[in-house]
Amino acid sequence: MMFSRVTLFLASSLMAAPSTAQAPVSVHGSGTTNPSKCYWTIMDQMQIQSKNPIRMTYRAVGSSTGQAEFIGDGTLSDNMFGSGDIPMSQDKYDAFPADSFFHLPVVLGAITFFHSAPTGDTKLNLSACTLAKILKREITDWSDQEIMKANPDLVLPSYSPITVAHRVKGSSSTASITQYLHQTCPAEWPEELVGKTIDWNADTSGCEGSGGMSACIKNVVGTIGYIDMGHGHAEGLAEIELLNADEKYISTKEAALQGGIMAAAENADLPDTLMGSFANVNLLNQGGPFTWPITAMTYIYVKKDLTFIQDPASQTLLKAFLKAVYSDEYITQCEEEFGFVRIGGELRDQALKSIDEIITSAGAPEWSFETDTEKNIGQADYVISKKRQSYSEIEQDKLVEMMNKLSLRIDELQAENKSMKSTIASAPTATVAAPVKTATKETSGNSFESLVNEDEDEQVKIALIMSSVSIALWIVTALIMVVNYMSASGSNAAATTNAAKPEEMMEAGVN
Repeated sequence: MMFSRVTLFLASSLMAAPSTAQAPVSVHGSGTTNPSKCYWTIMDQMQIQSKNPIRMTYRAVGSSTGQAEFIGDGTLSDNMFGSGDIPMSQDKYDAFPADSFFHLPVVLGAITFFHSAPTGDTKLNLSACTLAKILKREITDWSDQEIMKANPDLVLPSYSPITVAHRVKGSSSTASITQYLHQTCPAEWPEELVGKTIDWNADTSGCEGSGGMSACIKNVVGTIGYIDMGHGHAEGLAEIELLNADEKYISTKEAALQGGIMAAAENADLPDTLMGSFANVNLLNQGGPFTWPITAMTYIYVKKDLTFIQDPASQTLLKAFLKAVYSDEYITQCEEEFGFVRIGGELRDQALKSIDEIITSAGAPEWSFETDTEKNIGQADYVISKKRQSYSEIEQDKLVEMMNKLSLRIDELQAENKSMKSTIASAPTATVAAPVKTATKETSGNSFESLVNEDEDEQVKIALIMSSVSIALWIVTALIMVVNYMSASGSNAAATTNAAKPEEMMEAGVN
């Protein structure tokens, strides 16, 4: 696992001490869990970079909840913006007044399947039809003939039971994978099993949110589950390679490197305007040798008229946040750290034009961004400046470098550990064979003793390496605790921007 300032920033931002000097300007949204780390990172940076105290939160509660809270009572939204990896259905879209809200495409993400089957380093290939049988519990063992046929190099125990993990509540990830299975293998996955929530077999495991899904896969050997590539790879989970429309087994990492995630959007049929209906937009199983078959577009749902938000400064701060998610200064880290692909070209231009069309109250302050130094202007109110940072961020950069070096050393130690375990596993055969071959020689006893001593030496080495790994992990934990303490005591900028009750501050990070 490689560390970055983003990783440490997310770990430490909740520790900042609250201030009551000035009431903050606030923006609050809710929705899909997939891009939550991206949103949180951008919000945290804007809070640090703003002269005026601001408070921005996003509740990662799933696409269905995000849509429901955006709809509210049909007149007023319960959130200031919603987000989802699925568009509003046609019925929901039609319930809104004409041309009253935008679907702003923000990023593209790849939904994929991860597993904890005992496959070692061997890749695991699965087609949509095989996946369908696994999820329906028609295939319940990893050593099933259908799985082995697609994976001839796979070596498994004779009994390797499969545990199926699925999302609970309404999930855009569930909607995407069930639509993909039906579209690709309708004979095995009927239409009644398509949706944000479906009736799963009783012997499957329900998991809440992307974090919960990761835990489900990790905690029980032999589990298969679905999650976006960013969350899965960050947790070090093993990915299943899927068969795409061009009959090629591919991973999300390979697809991303070859432009196969963006290719799915380029082939999709989109409406002419972002106030139009996206209900029939389909990015699944598009053609192309490297195109990822389960690609999802993440949308932000935002009203064209924001005057329902009481504070005019909050109205324009929301517009500033929307612009930030299309800015290189902010969105690049979401690609590098969390595996998303940014929206570009004409679609990005449409989104920025739509943001400019959003209506706010007369006299509402306009927020702006300072990237390069602008004398006097950068020090004005309502300016979010890249030049405004905190001392803890500088220290975080130093710790990032230290922790990445430590992480690489841990990987080396674990590789040595694995190699030595393999050597010892074969040692008993050698120690038994040696005396037989040398039984007629005077030195046979010494030969056996030498082999035993070598075996003991290897075990001592493994013990030392495992101790080193344990110590290294404790050091990583200690460093993160140091960062948390530094942020709590030394980051004045963060302190002034988080003027809220502690329980409210926790809400942004826990969800």
